Amino acid sequence: MQEASAEFRRLHPLTFVHYVFLAIIGFVIAWTTSPESGIQRGSLIFSVIYVVIMGPISIAKYLRFRYYVTSEELVMHYGVFKRIRRNIPSDRVQNVAIERNFLSRILGTAVVKIETAGTAQAEGVLSYVGVHEANRIRDLLRTAEITYAPDESIPASPDFRMRLPRLLLSSVYQFSFGLFAILVGVLQQLEAIGLINIEATLRDIFERNFFGPANSEQYSLVMLTIAFILITLILSWILGFAQNFIRYYNFYIELGPEKIHRKFGLITVREGTLPYKRVQSFLIRSNPLMRLHDWYRMEMQTLGLESGERGFQPAMPFAKWAEILALGPKIRHFTAPEAYTRVSRRTIRRRCLRYALLILAPVAALYLWWPYAVWGLTLLPISWGIAWLQYLCHSWSFHDGNLFIRRRIFSQQLWVVPIERLQAFEINATFFQRRLDLCTLRVDTAGAGVLRHPKIVDMRRDDAEKLFAELYDVFQGTASKSNK
Repeated sequence: MQEASAEFRRLHPLTFVHYVFLAIIGFVIAWTTSPESGIQRGSLIFSVIYVVIMGPISIAKYLRFRYYVTSEELVMHYGVFKRIRRNIPSDRVQNVAIERNFLSRILGTAVVKIETAGTAQAEGVLSYVGVHEANRIRDLLRTAEITYAPDESIPASPDFRMRLPRLLLSSVYQFSFGLFAILVGVLQQLEAIGLINIEATLRDIFERNFFGPANSEQYSLVMLTIAFILITLILSWILGFAQNFIRYYNFYIELGPEKIHRKFGLITVREGTLPYKRVQSFLIRSNPLMRLHDWYRMEMQTLGLESGERGFQPAMPFAKWAEILALGPKIRHFTAPEAYTRVSRRTIRRRCLRYALLILAPVAALYLWWPYAVWGLTLLPISWGIAWLQYLCHSWSFHDGNLFIRRRIFSQQLWVVPIERLQAFEINATFFQRRLDLCTLRVDTAGAGVLRHPKIVDMRRDDAEKLFAELYDVFQGTASKSNK
């Protein structure tokens, strides 16, 4: 039944402030990263042309965008050169997410994203509406989903909350080599455009804090390189700390009868609901330092969410193992196995050979021009050590209707894949695996990424065939029960 007030509405008038703010930021970046006057003049001309063309188009987009929402559907009319009408029935809505960045919180606006299970991106995006309007839209679209009794409502207190002390502690553990690589690239780019001089800055740090004033020749290139790496590592850790703190500030998750409700974020506040049926599997992450203190991070691999999140949503960003075992089965049932089966020991031989080739190839190439490259052969024992550690960290278990897979040394992963959520089974083997009678068993779930999927590497061929048959038989039985 539709509301009487289901008239067409426009976006918030302060939407233009967001557009202008983004345009100013782009102009400032283009101006500051162009040290030469000729390039600055070109950037200014391009900015003027952009404003002249895109300004009227933005105004037209705002004027042509209209929507109305009832408890039955969301209808949007938009488009300048091509008019589009989009109807989203409320019973197809899987998630209504409200996002508010720093500027939105100042202006009292919000972005509403309406997601269904059919696409990898939001079906409807309202950028921007007022906060009260965003809550009204969310409440109306939720009306059709309320099929449970009043005493089964969402609990008053969260099932899991990241309080400030735990948030600060979790941020301490955050270090990413990806951030380190990005920071190195940014510093090199800033040096290339003349904004900083890395060598002069490092020499100044040495003279001010360690050795006092001295000639620049005193510090060798090796010392400066080591100092650059150490300082960049520290900056990367600081960035990781800040990123984790900003993202998971005031994180909480509530488990309702049909959906999961989450809210988190400091600068950009994200709030939304997620149906249980969209949770395909769990991915529990850790690293050696976190495992030493019994800390883990649990993510939900979901169906149809935005590609920017790659289908993984945080459920418990920083929790004890006992807390994960208490909350995880409420989302999708599983019990932790008592024992795991390791992959074949032949994986040590195969991995050691692969890593040895990765060391020998550059050493042989460099030796033609630099005889000291032969010292790179001292790294060969490391290849065996890494292969042995990977063997110890890679195991699996099929227990209580779930496939558990443990992998990796440093960025450790534990996959929990319910058998009823499997979409495909695959056994493949590379040339070297076939020589050792090994293979890889890979399983796939709906919405999984191309590179991020659970797999067991270097199983014995007969063990893989047995597990494949067992998984398929159980899957067929589960599918038959669900069809009845």
